[in-house]
Amino acid sequence: QIPIPSVPAFQPSTPIPERLEAVQRYIRELQYNHTGTQFFEIKKSRPLTGLMDLAKEMTKEALPIKCLEAVILGIYLTNNMTTLDRFPISFKTHFSGNYFRHIVLGVNFGGRYGALGISRREELMYKAPVFRTLSELIFDFEEAYRRCWHTLKKVKLGHCVSHDPHSVEQIEWKHSILDLDKLTREDFRKELERHARDMRLKIGKGTGPSSPTKDRKKDVSSPQRGQASPHRRNSRGDRRPSGEKKPADSKAMPDLNGYQIRV
Repeated sequence: QIPIPSVPAFQPSTPIPERLEAVQRYIRELQYNHTGTQFFEIKKSRPLTGLMDLAKEMTKEALPIKCLEAVILGIYLTNNMTTLDRFPISFKTHFSGNYFRHIVLGVNFGGRYGALGISRREELMYKAPVFRTLSELIFDFEEAYRRCWHTLKKVKLGHCVSHDPHSVEQIEWKHSILDLDKLTREDFRKELERHARDMRLKIGKGTGPSSPTKDRKKDVSSPQRGQASPHRRNSRGDRRPSGEKKPADSKAMPDLNGYQIRV
């Protein structure tokens, strides 16, 4: 009998880097699917809750997986790590007249970037969260591809994935699409850092630890403006009739009420 890998379980005190290593070890133990048949159908347009149900099924079946399935599993197994940001990173490369595609789950913990995933090549999957910037992480993948004689053509970056396994929102797979044939090296680096800033702002806008003050402003200001404008209109409307009736205070209230009823 082939042993079934055990889903990693963690103590609350287990550091996040150790948890990531255990998750990657579990993904690796499932093994890469070389059969040519994909055992699990993954539709990227499915809501997150549906993909998490599929990930749960993967843990029960314990069949070999490919890179996209590893990303879904990585999200599922890190959902309880709320201080960890997760986002998809897709690569398109060229080798010997053919194009190849690969995807990993980018992670950010404590301002350091890394990745989870599975690949035929060891250097194209797990990256410990030690990279100071997103561009350093992507350049490390690019160098790994170069050692495999692949030329990196495009990088697609998604936004951070919710930690709520019951969320009905869809994963944003390609918020930024970077074509290396159209970008200089410096522009490529700048676009990667711009995307990293966008993710930090989005985290701040939600429940993440980053830039809470900016978040509060963005979350609260819009509805307040919408609510404030009718209040201001009402207050102006109130002032006009009350101003007109100032000489006769006793009659002001009935007139004002009548005006409000008509409105």
